[in-house]
Amino acid sequence: MGLDVHYLLVKTGILGFMACLAPNEEPGLMNVHRPTERGIRQYYQSRTVVERMTEFLGGADLQSATAVYVAGNNGFVEFEILPPGRLPEYLEAGLEVDRSLWDRDSLIVHIDLEYNNFDQPAAAWLDPERAFRLQQPVLDATLGILAEAGIAPLTLVSGRGYHLTWAVRRDSNTFCRLIRIGRVPPSLQARYAQFRSPLGWSVDREMGRAFAGLGLLMEFIWHRVLAASAANSALSIQPTAIEVGPGEHGREIVSFDISEYGDPLHTRQIRLPFSAYLKPRQFEWMLGEEGVRRLLPIFEIPLSGMTTKQAIAAARDPDQALDLARCTSVRIPDASAAMENLLNAYEASPLSTFHDRFYSQLSEPAGGPREKSISDAPACAQWLLEYPNDWLLKPAALQHIVRVLMALDWTPASIARLISATYLKDYGWGDLWTRLDPCNRAIYYTRLFAGMIAAGADTLIDFNCASHKEKGYCMIPECPANLVTYRDRLLRRERR
Repeated sequence: MGLDVHYLLVKTGILGFMACLAPNEEPGLMNVHRPTERGIRQYYQSRTVVERMTEFLGGADLQSATAVYVAGNNGFVEFEILPPGRLPEYLEAGLEVDRSLWDRDSLIVHIDLEYNNFDQPAAAWLDPERAFRLQQPVLDATLGILAEAGIAPLTLVSGRGYHLTWAVRRDSNTFCRLIRIGRVPPSLQARYAQFRSPLGWSVDREMGRAFAGLGLLMEFIWHRVLAASAANSALSIQPTAIEVGPGEHGREIVSFDISEYGDPLHTRQIRLPFSAYLKPRQFEWMLGEEGVRRLLPIFEIPLSGMTTKQAIAAARDPDQALDLARCTSVRIPDASAAMENLLNAYEASPLSTFHDRFYSQLSEPAGGPREKSISDAPACAQWLLEYPNDWLLKPAALQHIVRVLMALDWTPASIARLISATYLKDYGWGDLWTRLDPCNRAIYYTRLFAGMIAAGADTLIDFNCASHKEKGYCMIPECPANLVTYRDRLLRRERR
């Protein structure tokens, strides 16, 4: 029986559907305790689900979609990326489905807001109401700042957070302004020219520069959100998955994750609305197969005016998700004109001044004693550089390097060169640098963390030995150094 037929029978009462029944009494589309691929495939048979996914891909139909590709995964394995027209193949396989952040007609803007617990990775799924409640001050601040600029994003509810999305048209003045401020290192530009999508496209120079410019603007938005929400948040708010010291529930944070802007555009994807959410399967080793089955199904759905509690329930009920799909558009809104308000504010900000100085220093010839030795750095920082795989891939480690070396009067540009040079040495990186660009990654994270210090967004409250050890990054048990010394030096330097 097709899903739309089943839905009609449910709504007319023929199947005796009652929303208040316990899950094991639910005659709905999928047994919530047994989320098999077959059940997900049945859910995907709904014409309305496919219509909503097509909306999010852009264009009038799958063949005219503006998303460059779609990607599927089963929670464990990522499958080959395909042209949007082949979306039905993923649906027939019962996969979680993403679209490329890369779009032919627009620059897609995306904010990934989520709860992370480094000691209890399943915490957001085991107690979703708490996880979402802890994010509320950050969500409210983000939506408020965007609304002030005139932006109303499409807000999607995920398994452990929110995805906020809107678009900037290629033919808009905002897109042109982002091109002007964006800087793409030659190594990344070469990768963009070489990459070919399933239909043979590469990332053109203008799109690559606009995406880089968007990354600068997203740092500015992050600073504003942090300032507006930190006092009301029970958890530390970080710009990506950065470990903090433990609390009652472990090392937990709210992540305003902008890490995607440090990666090549063509490598990043965002989940389709009404797609299955299969990430809990990655933790079957911890939860067991039956534990994972109890957590699923979860679907990516639009918030659409619901309370958090209502959204959590709807995302875990295929009947409610289908009901939402029948009445809620998920077309990515165009905020091209409104984005100029944020650009104006950014270009008048201290962060913009820092970015200009950073890139000016980066364009100067390399050299000088500050780029040749780290002998004055504490052993914990030297360890990260001596054993960079995979320590120097972790944002918290990069933040520590930036803090320490800035305290020693290194310029951010010199720090970026050091990190990039370390990435380029043979430390057994495997195929990592065939997908990512080491130079761009070094520049991005150095700029992010140095900019937070320069603009006062990083108060350095956890720049001490006790916090460093609590985060899990102290590898030198008998170290004579005291990180407070470096923190005080850095604070004095920034006051100058």
